[in-house]
Amino acid sequence: MTASSPQATPGGLSVTLANFVGGDYARGFFVRILSQAVAVIILIEAIFLAEHFTWVFRDAVRHEADLTGIALVLACTSTEIFDLALAIAILMAAYFSLLRMRENRELLVLFASGLGPHQLSALIVVVALAGQVVGTLGSGVADPLSRYAQRSILFSSELRSLKKGVAKNEFYYFPSYTAYAMDHVVDGAPPPRASGAVPVIDASANVAPASSSGRDRTLFVYQQTGARTSRVVTAAQARLDGPDLSGRIVLNLNDFTSHTFADAHPMASENGASHAGRLNCPDCVEIWKDGPPVSMKVRDMSQLMMVDQLLPFTSRSSNTAEQTIFEQLFVPDSRTADARAAQMRLLAERFSRSLLSFLAPLMALLGVALTNRLTNWFALPLSCLALMSVNLLCEWVITTIAPASVAGALLPAFLLYGGIACGVFALIVWRHNDFVRPQLGRS
Repeated sequence: MTASSPQATPGGLSVTLANFVGGDYARGFFVRILSQAVAVIILIEAIFLAEHFTWVFRDAVRHEADLTGIALVLACTSTEIFDLALAIAILMAAYFSLLRMRENRELLVLFASGLGPHQLSALIVVVALAGQVVGTLGSGVADPLSRYAQRSILFSSELRSLKKGVAKNEFYYFPSYTAYAMDHVVDGAPPPRASGAVPVIDASANVAPASSSGRDRTLFVYQQTGARTSRVVTAAQARLDGPDLSGRIVLNLNDFTSHTFADAHPMASENGASHAGRLNCPDCVEIWKDGPPVSMKVRDMSQLMMVDQLLPFTSRSSNTAEQTIFEQLFVPDSRTADARAAQMRLLAERFSRSLLSFLAPLMALLGVALTNRLTNWFALPLSCLALMSVNLLCEWVITTIAPASVAGALLPAFLLYGGIACGVFALIVWRHNDFVRPQLGRS
């Protein structure tokens, strides 16, 4: 090849590569990679969802989600492993496609016709860049938005369930309330009274005689009102109206009774821990003297509340896992130093996994170079193992460094993957004859 040939000059080489990448052969190669990668991703996601179905179903049922909500939550969960599944899928798809090209003598024809390493490198680079872009969008945009969607679906399901009515014999845990829907208790006893010390406020209309004053008590609510005081509320009926556009809801209680008292042993929350502000009360006798408990009976009561008082729903930006990669790059989390550190660590992990998709085609090419009749059975598993080892190594580096800035989050991962890519490329150059010459045919 002379110096005046088209491929001898940089401009001629770039034109030749552009024409080759846009040609029919390259399009066929990309279609094979895409179809096989999609098949592998579907398989990995199916295994992942089957493993996590029980957890997702339990969480959805706890929030009273219907079948549609459960299906949506399960679908949103699939993005949690998409970045790792994408890297493995690209490696496997590229490995099988390149191996078939080698065994069918396609690479020999390419190299013999003068379309050699540059054209093959262009194909690999295009696949690597496409994988990194898709991986970045998947882990940096789709995953945080899907996590937020999961929380929104569960919140809407729980609020809709509460508006329809609570289930019998079920506990409901709220930030400052614990509710229990009990069976009907006809003519139940009034709240307990301390001997001679409990004033009773009766605001019920048309008070019935003592013989017929009992009504069905179907709702029991426990609320911690202070460090040493609690309130027990019972109601025959409860209804939620709203919310309106501003998030206000109206709680309506019928045949409502309230009993405020000193609480020596506050009730535990859903996870077994005591609610915020709840303390043991060794000096409850003094509290009873200073602030006597109060019992109140009301026929009907309506209370204006905000949705957050009943079911808190924080904004997406306040949750690090729900921040997109663009927010992590350009909107620093300045609430606390720990929040900033968590934001930068997650940014580094997402960038690392996107680089993993970039490295996957190079690992596939090296795996093909190392595949012969002796290594045919374990070359691909070892390539996948090496790729996952790189991911674990980078996570260890990120944990050790604990980045606090964007540069500190991106630079270590970039240098680590750059060094590994150079080492893989050196091995490929060393074994360049092995990924061109067929080696699985019968001798």
